[in-house]
Amino acid sequence: MKLVIIVPVSLHEPLSVIEKSLGSLSRLEHASMEVRITYVIDSLGDDPRVKYLQDQLVDVIIRKPRGRRAGAINDALDNIKADCIALFDVDSRPDENFLVECIKALQKEGAVIASGPRYVTNPDASMTSRIVSAEYLLIADLYRLLDRMDGFKQFNGLIGILDARIFDRRRLDETAICEDVDLTQQIYLEGEIAVLANTRVGEQAPTTLTDLFNQRVRWISGACEGLKYLHEFCRAKIPLSRKITWFSAMTIPFVTFMISPLVPSYGVRLWRSSDGIKDFAIKLLGLIADAWLIELCALVALSKKLLRAQVKWKDMARSEV
Repeated sequence: MKLVIIVPVSLHEPLSVIEKSLGSLSRLEHASMEVRITYVIDSLGDDPRVKYLQDQLVDVIIRKPRGRRAGAINDALDNIKADCIALFDVDSRPDENFLVECIKALQKEGAVIASGPRYVTNPDASMTSRIVSAEYLLIADLYRLLDRMDGFKQFNGLIGILDARIFDRRRLDETAICEDVDLTQQIYLEGEIAVLANTRVGEQAPTTLTDLFNQRVRWISGACEGLKYLHEFCRAKIPLSRKITWFSAMTIPFVTFMISPLVPSYGVRLWRSSDGIKDFAIKLLGLIADAWLIELCALVALSKKLLRAQVKWKDMARSEV
């Protein structure tokens, strides 16, 4: 089996983070797979990041920026042939068994995307990132629940392993606000599914409220955009559990204020993952505040849609992890 790892690299990504990315991906277990790593790097000229990658045992595609992340992945897909595609961001830090476990998970009938729960790699960078780490813990538990009930699962960024055959008839929509949400919905409508593997992948959380706000507005705008598939999901010949959980995923950001009183019931789980009382208090109170922040982001995203205002992709500061 041939597996190609694709890592898009935008203009603003520092060389230090790219070095850590390659170090992490180089440690992945391969089993009997033939694995190649391809970095797709946006560059406008003389670029030390390009020179570094060209000196490594990886493939490098150099391109002028177009279509953001979706454009980079499409350019890579046009230049490779593989049985499976692994997609990572430059800040992705998968467990060493990630490839092996995801390939196992893809053996499930109808599975074409496999990934693991997320965790935050920079929780100590700021109070914001610490709160996001608690949110990711909650989301990971929800993923496990959705996997057991055959529900709709959206892996942010399509970070994971995908059966390459899904790209035989399509490419990512470079005009979509969140191309990952768009593709996942198409896959579910065709009766195929995303599955959870027994592994994890780390990623950086925003370190400032501004970065967090901008990120969530874009994500929720993608959910708003996804409601264009409402009619198709209602008519699709797929289990009711997938229809209900898809609709919940698209609409829950607009009612998170109703969920905030339930956060204390998650306290035992938070306590077990916390480093002392102070850390626990930050995570618990932060999750309650986060629910209201998501509500605000949802209202902003909805207003942008109604006013047909453009949702801009804004670069996020990186931590050195």
